[in-house]
Amino acid sequence: MALVQRLALARQALDQGLAPLPMVLKALEIPRSSWYYHQKVKPRVKERRKEEEEKAKALLHQILLEHPGYGYRRIVVELRGKGVRMNGKRVLRLLRASDLALSRAVKPRKPNPLVEIVRRAGPRADLRALVLRKGEVGPLELVYLDFTLIPYAEGLAWFLPVLDHRTRMVLAWGLGPSPSAELALEVWGRAREAMRRLGGREPVGVVVHQDQGGAFLSHEWVGRLLREGQRLSYSLRGAKGNPVVESFFSRFKGENGDLFVEARALEELKGVIEERLRYYGERRLHSGLGYLTPGEALRQALGGLTPGGGKSVQS
Repeated sequence: MALVQRLALARQALDQGLAPLPMVLKALEIPRSSWYYHQKVKPRVKERRKEEEEKAKALLHQILLEHPGYGYRRIVVELRGKGVRMNGKRVLRLLRASDLALSRAVKPRKPNPLVEIVRRAGPRADLRALVLRKGEVGPLELVYLDFTLIPYAEGLAWFLPVLDHRTRMVLAWGLGPSPSAELALEVWGRAREAMRRLGGREPVGVVVHQDQGGAFLSHEWVGRLLREGQRLSYSLRGAKGNPVVESFFSRFKGENGDLFVEARALEELKGVIEERLRYYGERRLHSGLGYLTPGEALRQALGGLTPGGGKSVQS
């Protein structure tokens, strides 16, 4: 049963007074963070978004009367100058909803040739599977990346960790308003520096496994990593093809979701994530590592020579 359906059942059970909230959530397998997000945060976000779009609709009429030859990109800039920040997709949707037509046609996007390359490569694109079939992988030889949404009091933020396969250590991470190539490259730069410091040499030939999201198939991302000599690996089955990082997300968000929702601003959320990653790396026992912490596993795998006493988590 989908989460939305389980939430509806939970509301019905509470309205009828069938059981207290903790019991209802446990019975329906609803994380507390998801419940409070849909009860408190999501309505505020939707209301704020609705107000913003109503303001934008009125401005769209005004802008098109004054500048009938404008395309959507110039309209986005005009809206921003009037205090409404909105991307091109939302502007186009509002134009259609308001029965407003642009005199300039929108050119279709050119297909990304990198997507076609991955599709044609088939199983060969999943280097992770090929490497793991050959035997044990050493530390800092195979890493995972993926974006996930984290709700907090002011909305949603995209969280991106770089996770080491062998030790499950988060080598670097970042947080931003969108899953962009810019954010991915920034986080990768910190992860690369952490690997260089920990391994004592420049990281080259690292298998970097990710999904086929736009950031990871951008020319900026692919070009940067290939120039560094890294080996790109892509999931062919979405989340199912990236199980290590999905397992990490499940536990990290499930255990800390209530703390994330309480964060009132993005900077406060960053502080909470930094503290919880420190706990995860140095204090939380990991069953898949023989009940070592990721920090202990990393130091053991590197022969006890990890510089900085396990301070490999980068914000």
